[in-house]
Amino acid sequence: MRRRQALTAIASAGAALLVANPVMSFAAETWQPHRPVEIVVPSAPGGGLDLVARTLQSVIQQEKLSSRPVTVLNRPGGGGTVSIAYINSHEGDGHYVTVQALPLITNHITGLSTIGLNDVTPLAVFVTEQVVFSVPGNSPIKSGKDLVDMLKKDPQSVAMGVSSSPGGQSHDAAALVIKAAGQDPKKLKVVFFDSGGEAMTALMGGHVTVAATPAGVVLGPSEAGRVRMIAIPGPHREQGALANVPTWKEQGLDIDFTTWRVLVGPKNMTPAEIAWWDNVLKKATASPEWATAVKRNLWTADYKDSAQTRAFLQSEQARLTPLLGDLGLAR
Repeated sequence: MRRRQALTAIASAGAALLVANPVMSFAAETWQPHRPVEIVVPSAPGGGLDLVARTLQSVIQQEKLSSRPVTVLNRPGGGGTVSIAYINSHEGDGHYVTVQALPLITNHITGLSTIGLNDVTPLAVFVTEQVVFSVPGNSPIKSGKDLVDMLKKDPQSVAMGVSSSPGGQSHDAAALVIKAAGQDPKKLKVVFFDSGGEAMTALMGGHVTVAATPAGVVLGPSEAGRVRMIAIPGPHREQGALANVPTWKEQGLDIDFTTWRVLVGPKNMTPAEIAWWDNVLKKATASPEWATAVKRNLWTADYKDSAQTRAFLQSEQARLTPLLGDLGLAR
């Protein structure tokens, strides 16, 4: 009798625990993809987000982390909103995810989109990345100070190419530069591109004066002598290929800004699907191939799981809202 009572008590306690923690209950059910997984990129091929997506695709396949094929689909437009609308046409389906950057948050703050954090399922923070300011290799602008002098003299004389939507990472960085230079960010002549690769092409073709883009897309053109990197907005100099690029702080402007890359799924994903992605992404970002890509693309590894990513994005929203208000970009 006592043994039966003890077993009944244990079973009741276990059931109570699962009721109190439904995530544990759902996560206990295994989920595996039963059709191809799509990683959607909100920009054209060749940009910083595309690099992250294709690296993730390669690692998942090389490490055999998915029993089904993984494909990359480019859906540019709307500063990321087109890609989010696409994955949300498959609401609650873990087969569809998208790589995103600051516009995931800033588009909602600026009024560019009605889509916000409540419309996606946060899955991971992958990396942080510097925004690099660069000019054509034959440009008379030799340094960040030269650019600031031009901006102070006439902001309209500078065409700034950015690889983001209004209020996105590159635009924010550019606006911070002109504000620190004592000018009105709203007077900055900005040319928006769907990817860092497109912005680089325009820069090398002489169609813009300067470009603010993710670090990964600048390295090749810089090594070929086609562009010159003049500044980064981070708090200190980077190592490796960016070691010789001075910060804006070194050149007299008090700026501290970096961008990040995250993975989100459609809203209403199940805990079991989230658990599968947590497991896959933890293994993928710990792989040698991922470490090699981090170094090659000038990223800073900063993996966060789904729960940490949700908290991180909420804190970023709180940080970016007043910043965009100061820059005249908030609705």
